[in-house]
Amino acid sequence: MLSLRSRRPDNSPLLEAHREDRYPYPYPTGWYRLASTDSLRRGEIRYLECLGKQFVLWREQESGEIHLMDAFCPHLGANLALGRVRGDCIECPFHQWQFAGDGRVDHIPYSLRPPAGTPARTHQLEDVHGQLFLYHRADASTDNEHEPPPYQVPRIPEVDDDRFVLRGHRDVGRIRMHIIEIAENAVDTAHFQPLHGQFRLPWTQIPVPKIEIVHQAKWTLDEESPWLMHFDDDVVLRILGREMARTGARVRVSYYGPGSLLFFRFTLPGRGEIAMYKTFLPISPLEQQVDYRWFADRRMPRLLVWYVIGNWASQLPQDVDIWQTKTYLPRPVLCRDDGPVHQMRRWYQQFLPTTTPTLPPADREGEAAPSGRDVPAA
Repeated sequence: MLSLRSRRPDNSPLLEAHREDRYPYPYPTGWYRLASTDSLRRGEIRYLECLGKQFVLWREQESGEIHLMDAFCPHLGANLALGRVRGDCIECPFHQWQFAGDGRVDHIPYSLRPPAGTPARTHQLEDVHGQLFLYHRADASTDNEHEPPPYQVPRIPEVDDDRFVLRGHRDVGRIRMHIIEIAENAVDTAHFQPLHGQFRLPWTQIPVPKIEIVHQAKWTLDEESPWLMHFDDDVVLRILGREMARTGARVRVSYYGPGSLLFFRFTLPGRGEIAMYKTFLPISPLEQQVDYRWFADRRMPRLLVWYVIGNWASQLPQDVDIWQTKTYLPRPVLCRDDGPVHQMRRWYQQFLPTTTPTLPPADREGEAAPSGRDVPAA
């Protein structure tokens, strides 16, 4: 089974302080996956720490509608995560104020005069193919918090018309890394062959002798959508020194925003397609929660889908070993054959705040558990 445990000892406080001090702002603007829809039971409340904030995610008992709110009661600051769901409201554990999903005060047990308006701050969620997404603004203010996002989480047309079905999802766990590394990874095509050229048994780190993966990768910005970039990789297996054309496949990874939402399209000529979401949620500046969710053509054999996704997933631990101990260099020394790192970084600036906010002390460690465990689809 895939493991993200680093081969190195735990990072020293000195190294972690060095790394955190040099990376850009850790919570860029974009869409972030918080949980799978079916992981939250009716009447359940879940406390989340992520994106430098504290939230409660809760589900109504009767309708099953899911809501996201700031964690602290606007009355006197109690944590709503310690409360309970009553019908279509969340009840504060301190004075039993009840709040509706839109932030209204619905009931106060000792008063008939509740405050007007919507004092509990709520956040809109998007449910896309069984996943709950939040649009987070790095430059959030009362002036822009209700503006529609400039782009939406991509849907899969083949899922909507029932040609693709869910084939699996995986909670990969947390990685000690900064989110910009996801975008840097796409433009750094030179690392693919030396780091990911060895074929391994799917979902493992067990190498298969005399079988290599040959990558032909490139990075491009999207000409029509300024918030979108693409990573394209044509791969084929080289067995005993010979490239086997029948093993060829193509993947396009579309980065929707700063690296929080990656959308994969695997094309296997003559055999069908697979679509996958890979998401990164910053729990703290150097900690990301990683999740996969994939769908495939109904006609594609399950074993083939397992092989393709497992082969791609088996490459992640090699990146993780690097990410968890590397630093960020604002002025890296590059050669002419490196990827356009500076061009990508200029593109990335659009997701950062114009003035960097002060990060709260709680960002040293996050305690959220935003998603369910590894569950294959039925």
